[in-house]
Amino acid sequence: MIQVVIIDDEENSRDSLKGKLDLFCPEVEIAAEAGNVKDGIAAITNSKPDAVFLDIKLAGESGFDILDEVAKNSEVQPKIIFITAHDEFAIKAIKFSALDYLLKPIDPEELVRAIRKVEDQKGLPPHAANLNVLVENIRQASDSPKKIVVPTSDGMHVIKLADIIRLESSSNYTTFHLKNDKSLLASKTLKEFDTMLTGYNFNRVHKSHLVNMNFLKRYVQTDGGYLILEDGSKIPVANRKKEQLLSTLKNL
Repeated sequence: MIQVVIIDDEENSRDSLKGKLDLFCPEVEIAAEAGNVKDGIAAITNSKPDAVFLDIKLAGESGFDILDEVAKNSEVQPKIIFITAHDEFAIKAIKFSALDYLLKPIDPEELVRAIRKVEDQKGLPPHAANLNVLVENIRQASDSPKKIVVPTSDGMHVIKLADIIRLESSSNYTTFHLKNDKSLLASKTLKEFDTMLTGYNFNRVHKSHLVNMNFLKRYVQTDGGYLILEDGSKIPVANRKKEQLLSTLKNL
């Protein structure tokens, strides 16, 4: 059985989730439930569940306040599945931390998929690093996250945005080209990172390239048009991206 804790300040929402778990995920057992931060921390500490469904907004409090206790308690490291309405900043912060979330109203298929991931990851090392990155980004109190968690074949890597020079598509993977001639092969597509990073001074100038504009050195219009970055790399610019790029350059 998979032991879970539900933390949501709305009783109707907790009842709805319990009903869906009972109907679609019979392998799940509700170990405890809570409606505020204090009771939520106690429920997690006492139950030591495999997973926690955590609402981000808890009657004037923040579900993120619970993360401090979870992240620093090495004996209790459940998988966190966030529950949220359409809170754009919170969703972006969660994505940057490579954590899972479900949008209200919760879709049964998404719920089953989340539980399957909990099953698959049972016995694996906890994702404390992911939670730490999330807490740190949330505490920045701005819409500019400072770090991102990148999943690879050998685990999770925490990377500062300021260290990313560019990203390059490698089929269903993405190569991160970092400062000091370092690189990292991520097990996600470039499209997924484009969705996260566009808006933070990263520009998708080509279907295979996403560039951190902070490292732009020069734009060359000849030979089809390409960028020269501070590390010396030359990045082609797609024809359909040139007008947008020129507009961006004017505003730098």
